[in-house]
Amino acid sequence: MRETIEIVDKQQWLTQRMRDITSTEVSALYGLSPYLTEFELFHQKREGKVVSIEANERMTWGTRLEATIAQGAAEDHGWQIEHMNVYMRDPEICIGSSFDFKIKESQYGPGLLEIKNVDGLQYARNWIDDGEGNIEAPQHIELQLQHQLEVADLEWGAIVALVGGNELKVIYRRRDRAIGQDLRNRVSVFWKRIESNLPPTPDYEKDAEFIIKQLHNQAIENMVADVTSDESVESLIAEYHEAHKQAAQWEIKANGLRAHILERIGPVSKVISKFGTISCGNVKDSLGTFVTPELVGQYVGGRKGYRNFRFYPKKEK
Repeated sequence: MRETIEIVDKQQWLTQRMRDITSTEVSALYGLSPYLTEFELFHQKREGKVVSIEANERMTWGTRLEATIAQGAAEDHGWQIEHMNVYMRDPEICIGSSFDFKIKESQYGPGLLEIKNVDGLQYARNWIDDGEGNIEAPQHIELQLQHQLEVADLEWGAIVALVGGNELKVIYRRRDRAIGQDLRNRVSVFWKRIESNLPPTPDYEKDAEFIIKQLHNQAIENMVADVTSDESVESLIAEYHEAHKQAAQWEIKANGLRAHILERIGPVSKVISKFGTISCGNVKDSLGTFVTPELVGQYVGGRKGYRNFRFYPKKEK
């Protein structure tokens, strides 16, 4: 039996999401999420950690424009829509979702409307569009809609993307029950892992930041480990040592190339090449923090200006 819960505020919504696999999280179970891995998701759910992603400017404007994009799409396509200020869940399998809008009536019955505000460059890189109306959203977005349809028990939905602020793209999707069943199977296995405390194998490159900064970010003072007889750890340390040496050598190489480039380009503040863009203008002096007269009356922590040098490579298509 599905539950429908009215969303009262953000904290209540986040707390509800914590006990389920949501439509924005499910792609992690397929290794397709751009935001988190299954290993990270496992630890969040096991610890009951309520995660709130700080909105950047693009996300903030996406939220502001959401209703406008939905209303524009509704006018173009003759839909009657309503905002869905609810969280729905299937407690039997612990999957849940919130939604953007519901299309109340159509020839296919009621459906879901998933709104995306997409930068034109990101659309060209990450969406598949043959120019003849055949469009595929990134896989995590396609999974998001199928998950939503499974939770809401509806038969169709549309992904509506406003591209570059002035071009509307609409992708119609029917509910795929085979995908829905696979979602349920993967979610079931995931929760069994939680019950048995059996985390998935981490991807040490993708999960590095999470492991370093959150999972293993504490040490016991004066506690020492002698690993000279542990060949597996010794092998890892040897590999790290070699990688560290190579990184240092490449840093020396990069510094030399930076100096050579600056010598060739002279005092310009920006360079455009077929490989990318270099920003190499001046960063102004910083006076530092002014300490009030009661506390001495001088600036501390200042630094001299310097010439910036940052390379922004072109994205590979």
